[in-house]
Amino acid sequence: MKIKKYFFPNMIINQMNTQFKLEIATTKNNQILMEQMKLAHQNVEQFLMDVNRQFSPFAYDSLVSRFQRGDKTPLQESSDFAMIYNSTVLAEQMTDGIYTPYFAGKYDPTNLVQAWALEQAFNKYVTPLLKNSDIEGIWLSNDKQIKVATRPDSDFKWAIDINDSTKEEPVTTYYLQNGIIAMSENGFESVHMNLSDIKQTIVVGQNIVEASVWAEVGLLTTVTKFEDFVEAYDLSGLVMDKEEIPLIFSDGEIKTNEKKIS
Repeated sequence: MKIKKYFFPNMIINQMNTQFKLEIATTKNNQILMEQMKLAHQNVEQFLMDVNRQFSPFAYDSLVSRFQRGDKTPLQESSDFAMIYNSTVLAEQMTDGIYTPYFAGKYDPTNLVQAWALEQAFNKYVTPLLKNSDIEGIWLSNDKQIKVATRPDSDFKWAIDINDSTKEEPVTTYYLQNGIIAMSENGFESVHMNLSDIKQTIVVGQNIVEASVWAEVGLLTTVTKFEDFVEAYDLSGLVMDKEEIPLIFSDGEIKTNEKKIS
């Protein structure tokens, strides 16, 4: 059987105070592909700029800043803002108040907005790249979330390394054709994070906003409490505690593992 050789051209986008990466998997590295990728890059960058303009808590006239000052009209004038707001309310309820969209007493849904923006940009501007039969896989990520997809007629899988900032070797590797991964790592700097015994949380699924919420919750609660959420909401992924003992879970089923990751 002939082994395919893949090329992985990528482009970087710096927006929303983070770095996004657009990448494709292809067996042909030609100018047509690069032009299509460049157009997708431009569209994603413009979209993220627009989202940042609307949702940045640092921009005086943004919807978020206006809402922080007590102006409720963003809920009526922007369906996107209303959706984000409702999502944060639901997330707070689902997580027993562990997740909160408030920072220093002000409404600040930045992490959730970044996840939502990534998914919207992926669906609108990256997915069309798969119409080119020479492109087998597509990828869009930032430092906390990854979303990938593969052509239906391809057996290609993305190999996604999950890293620990304190180690050279990956914690684990996921092989995905379609789906998302949300990640969080605990530096234990804040009072809330010091209450957690979880060092790292990885959530794998299809809904990037929900997965991102759960990954964030992992930094703010205990392994025992997080196990309850795993079972209640059929979560898949991995958490690693302070002792670097991994807890693997799939569709709500928990598989304990007493072996420390070295």
